[in-house]
Amino acid sequence: MADVAEQHHPLTIAEYDRFVEAQHDDRAWELVDGELVMMSNPTENHEQIAGNVGAPLKLAMDAAGCRSYQGGMRVQRSADSRGKDKTKPDIVVRCSPRQNQTFVTDPLVVVEVLSPSTMDHDRGGKLKFYKSLPTLRHVALIYQDQMRVEHYERTEDGWRLGVLTAPNDILRFDAVGFEIDLDRVYFDVPVSRPIMDAGHTR
Repeated sequence: MADVAEQHHPLTIAEYDRFVEAQHDDRAWELVDGELVMMSNPTENHEQIAGNVGAPLKLAMDAAGCRSYQGGMRVQRSADSRGKDKTKPDIVVRCSPRQNQTFVTDPLVVVEVLSPSTMDHDRGGKLKFYKSLPTLRHVALIYQDQMRVEHYERTEDGWRLGVLTAPNDILRFDAVGFEIDLDRVYFDVPVSRPIMDAGHTR
């Protein structure tokens, strides 16, 4: 489980911001449904996966006139400080005009590299929050300990889940015209890969 700060009532973004400002260490926190959740320190595998996806995604988004941020941008539902969620995805993409704020309210794509200590929150309250954002089209949850990506894509009929587990499986963000295969997602990351048929070609 993730570390959760002791609190007596659901916090607003304004209260969360005051809490974070008062801290005197390098711990990072998120606000998920009014609950303070301490983020885990990233492992090398975590950072490798985030970079494997984030670097080509940024190049593609720069060329498309969009912006891709890796690791530093918060996501809120709106600028209303009475909100109960303020998360920090590993990667976020937006294509609207630049706002130059410390958070975004109109993401198109969110990528989370799952850590064991925060997985319950990432697949629970955070995922619920992301799905509620009207602009969001893609959420990718990438596992560190196995070759597995859970891709949630918004369709006309609601959210559709695709599970990718093979090196040649393609993670596609159709909303921004980007795709990447899992072999590249997990480049230089020590996870087991299925043995492909001798005649298989990518």
